[in-house]
Amino acid sequence: MSIAALRTESTTAAKSILSSGVDTLTTLSGALSTAAPYADISSAESAFVAAIGADVEKSNDVVDGLYTIVRDALVMAIGNIRLLEKFIGLRVPQMEDGNNFGVTVQMMMAKLLKDKREQLEKSLSDTSKYYSSRADAIDKFNHLSKTSKVETTSESSGKSTGGKDGDSNTSSSNTSSETKTSTGSDKIDAHRVKSLAALDAQMYCDLKFALEGMVDDYLIILDNFEKNMDKLEHPRGKAYGGYGSGGSSMVY
Repeated sequence: MSIAALRTESTTAAKSILSSGVDTLTTLSGALSTAAPYADISSAESAFVAAIGADVEKSNDVVDGLYTIVRDALVMAIGNIRLLEKFIGLRVPQMEDGNNFGVTVQMMMAKLLKDKREQLEKSLSDTSKYYSSRADAIDKFNHLSKTSKVETTSESSGKSTGGKDGDSNTSSSNTSSETKTSTGSDKIDAHRVKSLAALDAQMYCDLKFALEGMVDDYLIILDNFEKNMDKLEHPRGKAYGGYGSGGSSMVY
């Protein structure tokens, strides 16, 4: 496949993303309003304390649902932004006479896309730590029974001389295992319950804000593309055809 064909393919993909952009935002906003029922962190925290009850090891269904929706949306947005970045990079005109005039709008848009993408990538990375943190919090409850298994291996070797069959070497190996179960207290630590609920509530808000921020950033990107599409696709006008035969790259 030629560079020109890849450039055309990239343009088609970018325009598809832009044409479906409003529908994408509408779908995500609707999903957020359904999956995030609490308006503030104190309401979420109170609801989560009540939901934990005596079973501290069960999952938080609200946060689990929001976690899936938000992280899928972040991955989708990051992928789409990368396609838009590629579209701009492949529409940079061939340099002439030591300069690259006509690409100012492309450069500004490329920077906007890069900045927004990196923010979304950070949100994706930060939210991945939730289940590890929650597991650590649950492990601190003293009322839970804990089971551990210890396996011990011992080896010995020796040498005997002068026997009927002459000298001989001997060796042996023995492995034993022991399972220990410690029983916790009968009382659930109320402060630990609140701590776990606070962790869930914090992640609830982090996920909610991440998706709200993503929707806002996506809208800004769509708006900027709509306003400047001609300059992004044809920085030197539609009559210009100098994109080169060997590809192009952004020059800063």
